[in-house]
Amino acid sequence: MAQRIISQIELSIQKELDEQKVKSKAYFKFKQAIKKPTTLRAYKLALDRFMILSNMKSYDKVTELKSDKIQDLLESYIISLNKMSFQTANQRLAGVELFFDMNMVLYHKKILRKLLPGNDKEQGGKLAYTTEEIKEMLSLTTKLRSKAIIHFFASTGCRPSAIADPIFRLKHVEEMNHKCKSILVYSGSKEKYYAFLTPEASKALDSYLNQRKLNGEKLDEESPVFANISDFPTTKQAHLSVNSTNQIIRDILKKSSIERKRNGQRHDKAELYGFRKRFNTILKLENEINSNIAEKLMAHKRGLDGTYLQPTKEECFGEFIKAIPQLTIDSTQKQQIQIKDLEEKLETTENLKARIQSLEESKGLYKQEMELMSKKKHTTIEDLQEQMQEMAKAIQELKKE
Repeated sequence: MAQRIISQIELSIQKELDEQKVKSKAYFKFKQAIKKPTTLRAYKLALDRFMILSNMKSYDKVTELKSDKIQDLLESYIISLNKMSFQTANQRLAGVELFFDMNMVLYHKKILRKLLPGNDKEQGGKLAYTTEEIKEMLSLTTKLRSKAIIHFFASTGCRPSAIADPIFRLKHVEEMNHKCKSILVYSGSKEKYYAFLTPEASKALDSYLNQRKLNGEKLDEESPVFANISDFPTTKQAHLSVNSTNQIIRDILKKSSIERKRNGQRHDKAELYGFRKRFNTILKLENEINSNIAEKLMAHKRGLDGTYLQPTKEECFGEFIKAIPQLTIDSTQKQQIQIKDLEEKLETTENLKARIQSLEESKGLYKQEMELMSKKKHTTIEDLQEQMQEMAKAIQELKKE
């Protein structure tokens, strides 16, 4: 009964807060400071949670409280976060701090930071999925959308926000050589970069999109690549959210034998970041891949190279194709790629042999021509000497006469 009463109170406060979001000056300043939709979503949830726990129903009025009162509310809020990891609690506090900072409210930030949970625990989500584990995931679903999502994250190593911030649409996908596709991530942002799909992942995406076409959906360049399943497939579909994507992978993992150890509120293998960890490991262990471009494919910004190095899409793709055999999940596909790679190397070797033989033959012909020219030159000199001798004799005879 008590839990039900608390929930009703929370819902009541949340309703009032939602109504104020349009007209509150304090909330407007807070919102204007945040540029990314995913950050706004996380910070808004943190701020609203603070307001509900503080029993405050007005964004504007909470900024008018005395500093001591605000400090007490903030400290109580942090205490409620003590069971969370440092990273999660830090994010929850950051959203509330930004709200008060944007409204020029004074409080003791250092004290709040000291109250956060310790940062000495081992972080979750550090381990990567293995290729065999991803293969098991694929075997546990018959849904083409789920298979395409698994292949997408395994091939690109993208962060989860790549599909929703901004919405990942068909206009962001282009065909590449070797039956691959390029993906423009974070389109329209200064953080945009290119990722790529292996032939295997490209095929999975094509199968999923073809299924949507067969269901009557009219796809165009504005259509979301990953869409919600609808009872009316012929209409324009809404994009798949990050939370829904996480849930798809979570449901598959529950049916799998993949071992995931819980560490606080997280697992050692994160639902979507496990793919990214594997992608990063493969790129870093492939010695032939340019390390700076590998960082670009991971959307990392490190050092001066992160700012000044701006490789083209083709240059990035040239490094990506070196990792295709390791990124490929299906062993048959992997063997086909390896066989094709060997055939190309064999063809290159045969071409080199033929070229060498041709050069050697050309060298032999050149040698013969030089010898022939040398003989002709020698013969010509002898003829001239004989002619000169005959002329000299003729001159002597003329003198005698």
